[in-house]
Amino acid sequence: MKISKKSWTTVSAFATSCVFMFNGSSAVASTNPKDSIVIDTSSSTNPKDFKVYDESSNFTIPAEIPASKIGLPTSGATISSATIVKSDEKGNLNGEYCKVLGAIHPVDKNAPDINFQVNLPVKWNSKILQYGGGGFDGALVTADSGYYGQMVSDPTPLAQGYVTFGSDSGHVNSSYWDSKWALNDEALNNFASDQLKKTKDTVLEIVQAFYKSKPSQVYFVGGSNGGREALKVVQHFPTEYNGVICYFPVLNWVPKAIADSRNADAVQANNGAGWISPEQYKLVNQTIIGIDDGLDGVKDGIISNIYGAEKEKDEVLKALKNILSDAQIKTLETFASSMKFNYPLANGLTTMPGYPVFKGAPLADMYLNQFGTAPTARDGLMAESGDAVIKNMIVRDDNFNPKNFDADKWRDKVVQASELLDATNPDISAFKNNGGKLILIHGAGDQIVTFQGTIDYYNQLIDKFGKDSLGEFVKFYMVPGNGHYNSETWNMGSDTLGALDQWVVNNKSPENLIVTDQSEKTKGRTRPLLEYPAYPEYKGSGDVNSAENFSRATP
Repeated sequence: MKISKKSWTTVSAFATSCVFMFNGSSAVASTNPKDSIVIDTSSSTNPKDFKVYDESSNFTIPAEIPASKIGLPTSGATISSATIVKSDEKGNLNGEYCKVLGAIHPVDKNAPDINFQVNLPVKWNSKILQYGGGGFDGALVTADSGYYGQMVSDPTPLAQGYVTFGSDSGHVNSSYWDSKWALNDEALNNFASDQLKKTKDTVLEIVQAFYKSKPSQVYFVGGSNGGREALKVVQHFPTEYNGVICYFPVLNWVPKAIADSRNADAVQANNGAGWISPEQYKLVNQTIIGIDDGLDGVKDGIISNIYGAEKEKDEVLKALKNILSDAQIKTLETFASSMKFNYPLANGLTTMPGYPVFKGAPLADMYLNQFGTAPTARDGLMAESGDAVIKNMIVRDDNFNPKNFDADKWRDKVVQASELLDATNPDISAFKNNGGKLILIHGAGDQIVTFQGTIDYYNQLIDKFGKDSLGEFVKFYMVPGNGHYNSETWNMGSDTLGALDQWVVNNKSPENLIVTDQSEKTKGRTRPLLEYPAYPEYKGSGDVNSAENFSRATP
């Protein structure tokens, strides 16, 4: 079957037959679903339309990928469509590429498929980049835009020549915090980490068939739950990824959920006496910034010296007494306090660190709200998340009332869930020995994932490897003011993928990195991106919006 470059728009493979669909017409190509779809453009009269297709080459996308090619148990994968996206198509900033959609089928017929998308650029740089998800996943990660933390003015990874891909992690959510799918064991295992490898293995087969070549590098990037996934590939599949970028990971998935549910209980106690309205919290945040802002040498709305801020806690509490009731201050103290467990969770951890409330990380702003919409409404963002995790990922009962949860009574279930879902294993020796590189980033203004959890994990890595040895393959950066995806203070932009690639390919360690604020109100200001525990301190003169006027300070 010859398909001209001008007329070909979509190639579809169905379960019972392979049908080429183009310009509204169809031609049956095969009745064998195992046949490959062959994209043959040698009959084209305009060879300039798609430069990737030359006169002598056939580019093959397999209609099916057998289970034997996927390293974890599945029933194989099928491709549902392959579509050329032209470089001049409206809204396309990626250059010319082939968009492939497919599904990886479960062993348990009651489990959902893993739906995925892979984007194959005409001009391939021989590298592939897997995108992580977010929240409870459940929505297809199309991987056809920039990754979080990238400069919006920079070309997307796909435009740079990377094969990019993502998945829905093996379920489709009916609502943002829908977790009923987790009652299926295979679906929960996929969410925990299995789908990451299953998707990657499937994509490798597609890439090798399409380009007739294996990738030279395999990278991963993700934030939030995608950050947890980033650490999962480092910890679980250490020899299969060359480089990983991890933003604000929810690595303490299970203890965080339990602590968030505890915090919701505190807000609702005594008929919601401790609830804090958005208007009140705005004053709280202004008070904290007013006291801690200048500790880095300049008052610019950014708390860079989080260590000095910790020492100002008593002054902050004194000032807050003029704004909040005792019950409301107790709520803040609860959110800020660590939660102790009476038994070890995965990797021996017994503590979930609290939110850095008094170091400038807001619990409510124009983007996110931890307190809920009303004193007795249990609908704060993390309250809903924590309750959903408890019900269907820990207790495994959608009818369970999280208000009745007792971590001691549910010890076995908590430990089991922690071992499955948490990404806290500091022994990443296999990743190191395979030459892997990890860039770890967390914002000091994160509203919903405490940066202290990431700091604790980094310190465990230091204990395991030693600081100098660790620095050879792990870099950890704190970004002052940066929130969880969005922030009123700072929205970072930096070429972390370029830095990672140089580190992996040329062994050029990231040095002198700059982070740019991409917020609407303060767009363009810059700071040096410094390895933890360093922070930027104003030199005392020069433009306060320019990185060159900040030096490296340490606690």
